[in-house]
Amino acid sequence: MSEVFAFHLDRILGLNRTLPSVSRKAEFIQDGRPCPIILWDASLSSASNDTHSSVKLTWGTYQQLLKQKCWQNGRVPKPESGCTEIHHHEWSKMALFDFLLQIYNRLDTNCCGFRPRKEDACVQNGLRPKCDDQGSAALAHIIQRKHDPRHLVFIDNKGFFDRSEDNLNFKLLEGIKEFPASAVSVLKSQHLRQKLLQSLFLGKVYWESQGGRQGIEKLIDVIEHRAKILITYINAHGVKVLPMNE
Repeated sequence: MSEVFAFHLDRILGLNRTLPSVSRKAEFIQDGRPCPIILWDASLSSASNDTHSSVKLTWGTYQQLLKQKCWQNGRVPKPESGCTEIHHHEWSKMALFDFLLQIYNRLDTNCCGFRPRKEDACVQNGLRPKCDDQGSAALAHIIQRKHDPRHLVFIDNKGFFDRSEDNLNFKLLEGIKEFPASAVSVLKSQHLRQKLLQSLFLGKVYWESQGGRQGIEKLIDVIEHRAKILITYINAHGVKVLPMNE
């Protein structure tokens, strides 16, 4: 159900990278219990079976791409740069989004940046030992649209609200030197909670499934706290905050 929250957060931050997601009840699905319904987009590029990505990248290659700042300021990358068609700013948006929700299944599929639980996919699939060779770890769920390869689409946005502060995955921010000004502005403002409440209230099924306003407020508490941690990180590491409208 965190996919629904992720969709609302994405829109409020002005990222607009997730597919529309709502919560619905259906007798033939989960015995009538609420479940997320995600509007699929036929324009998404075809993905590989192993990484569910339209472009294959390892962690090491990804870190090199971040240094190249591909397509930034309209600059066409040199052939030897190794750049993909994805714009540099897209990685900043993804890192910010994934950190707030602690989504690890894109940038940290082996769970190298935090202590996973037994039920986490990386533990179930025996991937944790591969952290000894992080550079070769494959990124997953890196998806573009066929007609718009410069921009990413965030899919499979399973977030974790129960990750404790001392176990947050800062690996998701590694190599990121800029964040989108519009999103950071929302995080810094006093209106994040109000905007999330107003947006989430429109989804009656999801609202009620989380225990009404009291339950929703607890989820927002987590995001607000992580936002403060992220702002502290930005200030401590001298990360730039830039307009990212390309």
